[in-house]
Amino acid sequence: MLQLIVGERELIERAWRVFKRDPRELLGLDDAQAMELSGKVVFKVDVFDETTDWLPGMTLRDVGWKAVTAAVSDVLVKGAKPLGVMLGIGLPEETLDAADELFAGIEEACDKLGVRVWGGDTGSSDHLYVSVAVAGVANKLVPRSGARPGDTLMISGHEVFTPVAYAVLLDGAEPCAGVEEAIEIAYRPKLTKPEFWLEASRLATASIDDSDGLAFTLHYLAEASGVKLVVERLPLSAVLLACAERWGRDPLEMALYQGGEEYNFVFATRDPDTVLKLAEKHGQKVWRIGKVVEGKGVVLEGYGEVEQRGWEHFARGF
Repeated sequence: MLQLIVGERELIERAWRVFKRDPRELLGLDDAQAMELSGKVVFKVDVFDETTDWLPGMTLRDVGWKAVTAAVSDVLVKGAKPLGVMLGIGLPEETLDAADELFAGIEEACDKLGVRVWGGDTGSSDHLYVSVAVAGVANKLVPRSGARPGDTLMISGHEVFTPVAYAVLLDGAEPCAGVEEAIEIAYRPKLTKPEFWLEASRLATASIDDSDGLAFTLHYLAEASGVKLVVERLPLSAVLLACAERWGRDPLEMALYQGGEEYNFVFATRDPDTVLKLAEKHGQKVWRIGKVVEGKGVVLEGYGEVEQRGWEHFARGF
């Protein structure tokens, strides 16, 4: 049975019954946290906001998972080992008594990604939000801007699924076989395995995660590096191909412009063979998807020029 929460202090106490402490902390339970670090420190802040990010059917446990995963992704993809997170949580009164579910989702994601909650702040709000600040350390940073002509373009993570979930959850498309897997990935995105990426990133010249949709992601990398990307293939899921055919839609159009928040890593490398060997070693899916050449923009062979469009805040979605 859920226990009624009577104030912020009790809410914080309940949170620490769920979160595991980090033995590397120097201050313990305090207003801030401190650790001894060596290397290049990478920071990221990401916010899950109920008004823009809560998909129909998501549970509070899913919200906690996704909030942590989205923030950790941006630190990990830069080649940094994520260490811990600080939380800023706003809860409306009607969700207080179910807050343990949110905390459980946060802790599950932390366990999966090898990080700990270091502390944070809670407060009342007219809607739910979870702000996650992540810190990590790296020996070698991987920026967006390092791709050069001659590099191989690759993706690590999983096949493209989320356009199917968004079509069903947001556009009212008729569910098709396998849609449950797509929705699960939209609710609980799965990151590239940290143990794989922390080895493979040493071979990457540029990297970015796919959060705003593939078209934007590819353009961001091309623009930052001052190169052209020639995409030869995309790892489309069987679900996407089957549902697109049933709905009479173009699966490439869906993959490029109607997805996002897959959190796959798109990267360039000069040593794709070694990357693939590391992927086999760690049981991580990785695909060669194209090449880096001189020029500007992004093209997909057999499709044509890839436009710069996808999900944008303040731009009414896709």
